[in-house]
Amino acid sequence: MIRKAAIAWWFLAHAAGPHFFWCRMPIPSPSPRLATEHALQLVNREIWIVTAQAGARRGGLVATWISQASIDPERPVMVAGIAPNHYTAELIDAAGGFGLHLLSAAQTALALNFAIGSGRERDKLANLEVLPSGGAPIIRDCLAWLECRVINRYQTGDRNYYWADVLAAGRSLAARDANVQTLRERDLICAATPEQRQALQRNLHADIELQRTFVERWRENIQAEQSTAAGR
Repeated sequence: MIRKAAIAWWFLAHAAGPHFFWCRMPIPSPSPRLATEHALQLVNREIWIVTAQAGARRGGLVATWISQASIDPERPVMVAGIAPNHYTAELIDAAGGFGLHLLSAAQTALALNFAIGSGRERDKLANLEVLPSGGAPIIRDCLAWLECRVINRYQTGDRNYYWADVLAAGRSLAARDANVQTLRERDLICAATPEQRQALQRNLHADIELQRTFVERWRENIQAEQSTAAGR
């Protein structure tokens, strides 16, 4: 626990960004932007591995914008927010489906394998055991998994949101333990080496710079559509 606390404070001191550090003490917020960052630091989201395959191409990434999107147990639906510049988004669009994987708190190495780098440069699923599936690759060594088929897609600038039916699901024996803990953002950052944290920061900053153009174009299109509708 002492090591985790020390790492967390080190990361805070080096200003890793609003999604990768947290603060235990209230901090006066001089601006709405900082106030938003401080509020979001209270959220410790689950880590999901998202996988997809289109033909011989396959890949995956780490995502936290994953959520149940229906309360009907007879027709479970999930929603996933994926950046459009990522290789996995390209595969999801081509294949029309994806796999979702929850990890245990001890599976930080597996998560970091999917969090760093691009599937365009290497096969992130290499050397991993994958379950037989007619769709997305399903990683055997996970806490729980969902195989999903896209039913709708909505593009919002820096994220594509995919609503998907759950076709199949499974969980490991470890998931039946009432005390099992899922891997979350803070656990992942605390487990990363300094070099891995630097790689995560580079990925984050590169995405922000690239996606700002997507967001600006998306907002311009919204304003143009609203102006057109107002003139009718």
